[in-house]
Amino acid sequence: MRSASLVTLALLAAAAGCAGSSPAPPPPDPRPGDAVHIRGRLDADVDCRLLRTEEGKVYSLSERLPNLRDGSRICVFGTIAPVSQCMHAPSIDVEQVRPWSACR
Repeated sequence: MRSASLVTLALLAAAAGCAGSSPAPPPPDPRPGDAVHIRGRLDADVDCRLLRTEEGKVYSLSERLPNLRDGSRICVFGTIAPVSQCMHAPSIDVEQVRPWSACR
């Protein structure tokens, strides 16, 4: 009888521990003026170069990056621009482009 009670208590404690843990909320979207380092794949639009993240967010870039092909996986360091000249917002004022692995 006592061992059955201990097993029941152990199962209830384990279930309570699982129910209490929830996934962490996603980080908030960066706002104008925020310094960022974001990795994604390069893409092109009619008027601007785009960075598409793994999470599906799209950022326009202040630089055309002519030496990099569409589909290149990169890490962009810069600042979120208050306004964009492109059709896609938000926009990143690019300061540096680094390899994908530089964003950790």
